[in-house]
Amino acid sequence: MSPDLQTRFKELAKREMVYVRGKLATQNDLSALFTVRATMLYLRSGGRLGFVLPMAALTRGQFDPLRRGSFHTSRIGWDTAWVMNDDVQPLFPVPSCVVFGRRTAVSTLPYRDAPEDVADKQLKVLENAPALETAQHSGGSSYRKHFRNGATLFPRLFVFVERQQMGRLGADPSAPFVVSRRNNLEKKPWKDLPSMANRVETEFLYPVLLGESVLPYRIFKPFEGVVPVTDKGDVLDAAAALARGCDGLHGWMSKSEAAWNEHRATEISLVQQFDYYGKLAAQFPIAPLRVVYAKSGTLPAAAILRDQKTINENRLYWSPVASENEAKYLVAILNSETARKRVEAYQSRGQWGARDFDKVIFNLPIPRFDSNNKTHAALAKAAADAEKIAAAIQLPEGVKFQRARGLVRTAITKAGVAKRIDDLVAQLLDG
Repeated sequence: MSPDLQTRFKELAKREMVYVRGKLATQNDLSALFTVRATMLYLRSGGRLGFVLPMAALTRGQFDPLRRGSFHTSRIGWDTAWVMNDDVQPLFPVPSCVVFGRRTAVSTLPYRDAPEDVADKQLKVLENAPALETAQHSGGSSYRKHFRNGATLFPRLFVFVERQQMGRLGADPSAPFVVSRRNNLEKKPWKDLPSMANRVETEFLYPVLLGESVLPYRIFKPFEGVVPVTDKGDVLDAAAALARGCDGLHGWMSKSEAAWNEHRATEISLVQQFDYYGKLAAQFPIAPLRVVYAKSGTLPAAAILRDQKTINENRLYWSPVASENEAKYLVAILNSETARKRVEAYQSRGQWGARDFDKVIFNLPIPRFDSNNKTHAALAKAAADAEKIAAAIQLPEGVKFQRARGLVRTAITKAGVAKRIDDLVAQLLDG
């Protein structure tokens, strides 16, 4: 959406009581508002409606107001829903559903299988199509509460940098000259803005891991970023940097904040964006041993992070761990095909199938690590073997992370370690 359309959407969605706040605010869906507005505009009381919607409408938190059925000007009483998964072809590129109801009193939205009589030569409807499991925010493994989402270091224009040699006499070596690291994934309006450039004190130049920085059992490629936070977790804006005598960071943040304030689509400040829900400050002081895994992807990727400098970005989840063996135990489970298959039904789905992991892995009954448990110890040992294999792989120069992940998985599978881990994870979860 354009900034103007975003503003209009937010105002109208709030008025119709379908806007969700908090952590789900970025996931508000236009289809929910469209369904409600069309119902209010074109149906009289008792009039029936049927809408094709994303499958997420039946399970995801951003659709809770729609499922409740109570809105500003009227109500929808939901009758039933057809569930159409990947076998519904050729109409929809993502799993979908059809919801039915009336403009009437409110009720909850159930889901049922699509009846046989809707199938015809153009549309194949899977009989007895299973509904996606409802996403969980509690229960399952106690590890759920220990893992956190990384920081929202966006727009990347204001964060990710490359160093340049200026060759100026008397230049402060503790404040390298850096410029924005650009890429073709930037979006408007940020991709149309000129690159940032300034000297920045070394203490604010951190290695940052993105989702693409993690391979199974191996850290792949960190990126350098200007992260305005002290080693105690104080997030600094331009004024705070100046008050601390950090002239380089002050200059960088002044330019960044000016561009952000001119083009932002929200009222929050730039440092509030970076530390959204405390996800940046929470990483300090940085633990010496952490487990990280990619938030999304067709297949999982988790690794152990062994340093006290690296920052994790929003496309990763991370947790400090108490010991090497606990870290290895966790990455074995997180990387396993056994665990992936068992949480597939909980994942949101896109055109290429299940895609987002988030915390759905912790819907599984993963127990806390116990060094005296033989299965736990065996998983840690198997993960250590997998790490050695992953570290020994010579990755081609310039290889993309998708291929790099595939090369690692193939090597671990050929060595028989992947099957050993899958069998142990099945034993763990079934025990």
